[in-house]
Amino acid sequence: MSKGDCAIGDGVKKYLFSLCLNKLQTGLHLHLDYTGGKTILFTGAADHLVPSTSLPLLQGDLFRVAGRIIGHSFLNRGPLLSGMGQCLFPLLASKGIGAIDAAVLQLEDCPDLDIVEIVSLLESQTVLTPENVDQVNHLALSWDLPNLTENNRRLLAQQILHHGVIVRRERQMVQLRKGLKDTRVLEMLKERPELASALFPRSAEAELEPEMIIERIVWPEPDSDEEEAIDDYCSVVAYLRQYISLASSSELQQLIEFWTGWAVLPDELYVSVDRDATYPTASTCFTTLKIPTGCGSYRDFCFKLGAAVSTTKFGFGRI
Repeated sequence: MSKGDCAIGDGVKKYLFSLCLNKLQTGLHLHLDYTGGKTILFTGAADHLVPSTSLPLLQGDLFRVAGRIIGHSFLNRGPLLSGMGQCLFPLLASKGIGAIDAAVLQLEDCPDLDIVEIVSLLESQTVLTPENVDQVNHLALSWDLPNLTENNRRLLAQQILHHGVIVRRERQMVQLRKGLKDTRVLEMLKERPELASALFPRSAEAELEPEMIIERIVWPEPDSDEEEAIDDYCSVVAYLRQYISLASSSELQQLIEFWTGWAVLPDELYVSVDRDATYPTASTCFTTLKIPTGCGSYRDFCFKLGAAVSTTKFGFGRI
């Protein structure tokens, strides 16, 4: 490929889906809420993510766009949005009052601290002050819920939590469903509701372990009978194995994204040794990591590999 040619191939597709899912997971630079930072589409604690209640996001139909991205990436065996709250799964597979009522909620599902404070107060055995009662009733009134009485304390806590998590996000979920429908993934969800767990995996399932990578690597054979070449080969291969064994989950994800184009493990990972290269490079279409032999120490190897991995978003070690 010469300079100016269009980028084509499986590696480009991987890069696109990886970039899009990363933006959904970490936020977009849209500044729609005028906060001066990233615009977050999904907010909350890990494995309890829920759509943002931001009105500009809703008006921009961005959750439908998010549904399309998630659906297309799923169909192409790409990265997925991890950490979605399971309380939303019934709303994905079906619609209507029955689906809303089927949602099983935990306090962690609510990202709004003021609502969490009120629900926690109602669920506790604490004697409520007049100020507490006014605070609860003010929120209940704004959501057309009944006022607090001596007999409905726990029921009102559940109603407030349900409204704060589910009802306030009904329109966002409708848009997300439409996006999944555009990719035909919604039809699969209707037939098999349990597919939601695969579409939105738990955060722990997205983490990589060294053994998961090492067992998939197809190691190269020395291409020379010279003793010096064999020594160089053995050293650099040992350095790579050591790096993988000692790396954190986030470092492994960065390495795999550099290696394959996205943080999704293929069935096989290939390694080749290049005696003429200075830094590692990657051929994402063929899931091949090319490592140089000119590394005098493990520290030197780590420096060069880290420098190469840092170019993942720009050129897979070729800049």
